[in-house]
Amino acid sequence: MGDRSLSALRKRWPAAVLWAGLMVPLVLEAMTVGDAVLRWGELIAGGLVLGAAVVLFDRFQVATLGLFVAAAMVLALVLEPTATHPGRVWPFVAAAVFGYLVGRRVDQARSVLFSLAIVVLTGLPVSVLADSSVRGGFGLLFGLYDWFVLVLVLLVVVVLPWLVGRYRRLRAELAAAGWERAALLERQQRLEVDQARLRERARIAQDMHDSLGHEWGLIALRAASFEVAAHLPERQRVLAGELRASVADATERLREIIGMLRPDGDAAPDERVDIAALVERALDAGLDVSWESAEPPEELPPAVERAAHRVVQEGLTNAAKHAPGAAVTVRLEHHADRTVVTVANGLPTRKPDEAAGGYGLVGLAERVRLLGGTLDAGPQDSGFALVATLPHDARPNDLPAGTELVRQRTRGEVRRRLIEVIRMPVLVGVVVAVLGMALYALVGANNTLDSAVYERIPVGAARSDVEPQLPPFQILGDPERMLPAPPEGAECRHYWSSEQRDDQLFFRLCFVADRLVVKEPVPRSAISAGSE
Repeated sequence: MGDRSLSALRKRWPAAVLWAGLMVPLVLEAMTVGDAVLRWGELIAGGLVLGAAVVLFDRFQVATLGLFVAAAMVLALVLEPTATHPGRVWPFVAAAVFGYLVGRRVDQARSVLFSLAIVVLTGLPVSVLADSSVRGGFGLLFGLYDWFVLVLVLLVVVVLPWLVGRYRRLRAELAAAGWERAALLERQQRLEVDQARLRERARIAQDMHDSLGHEWGLIALRAASFEVAAHLPERQRVLAGELRASVADATERLREIIGMLRPDGDAAPDERVDIAALVERALDAGLDVSWESAEPPEELPPAVERAAHRVVQEGLTNAAKHAPGAAVTVRLEHHADRTVVTVANGLPTRKPDEAAGGYGLVGLAERVRLLGGTLDAGPQDSGFALVATLPHDARPNDLPAGTELVRQRTRGEVRRRLIEVIRMPVLVGVVVAVLGMALYALVGANNTLDSAVYERIPVGAARSDVEPQLPPFQILGDPERMLPAPPEGAECRHYWSSEQRDDQLFFRLCFVADRLVVKEPVPRSAISAGSE
């Protein structure tokens, strides 16, 4: 029973933390309400709504987000009919948080955007009606402008967190899929390389065992019989012993070659790494080789020594096979962190043998790669060069090129899908911003009242006589909230002054029962005092 209770507590504590975090802006704003009944009513109602949303979010994720977007719109457009001065901020905070969570958890981006579009479009007639009820005919334009502003606010407050959550979801999903594909590809490539390597090694070992091993065993056996034959002269028995020793030496050389067929890292302890001796044997065989070597560091890693020996061996073999008669240069450069091995040959002086190419360079490249190095083989200065760079830290660079390609494609897929999601909100934001600025420019060019006309308008004049003298539009905004309260039941209008001064920033004209009852210039100080 205790374990089940602890498990249930662990599942519920994230929801409790989320609810507590969402309650913070609600509590802070409720504390500013002077009426105790309204304050506690808002706290209790808001707390219940937030609690229900947190509890039901896992089942109704998109609906929860739409609920708080609608609540934010109602508070901004109806209860406080101006989006530039929303009455409450906590619904916007809740919408932002749930927008992020929806982005992290909901896979269908179109359904989320479609639901938000329906809620936001529903707010357009609501905004127009709410502002028309307060500002009369001008409320049509003001409501449209107010809706434009609110859409831009929601794009930043709701859609931007949703995009952040969406990005993290896409990145996690595609990265996991990409890493899985990369790991699968890596295992497949390694398996193919291992299988090819094992097949080649098995074939070579089998050939050596069947042909050379059997024949050399017979030769050694016959030489040993001659060596101990009593009827042979001493000179012939000595020659038979030398023959047997030569066969034994060849057998030992065969053992070393077969040892090279072992998996990388399992080389025989006595594998030869004496490059000078290797070059010396090539000279004895008639190859024109020049040898350049810097002083090696005190502790050159054994793996690097073996790899360098193998590079020189392969380079000399290739030169003898494909460039007979050409001069060959072997150069070793030892640096603090790496060793560079170069085997270069010039043009051949005789026609090469028309023998099929082997897989020596392929296997050598694999060996160098496993040490974290690089191998370059190709034409150079009218000849051919084999250059290997072997790092001394000998850390395997075992990431196949295909794996990195898969990971690059994964990152590209994340960007592509995110761009597809961002395209529509960005387009909507640009269109709304352009239309809002156009409306603001239109209204701003026709909401200035000439000071001389203002002076001629008498208090008590009929609305029908005053309206023809007024500009077609009013100030976009809500300056009334920053000014002293007008007479009860008054409908006030606000126009910029044609001569804006500190004592005359704009004009306020208020009508009661179709009569002008208030006519006053509003100084800049009144705006500052009202905003405090």
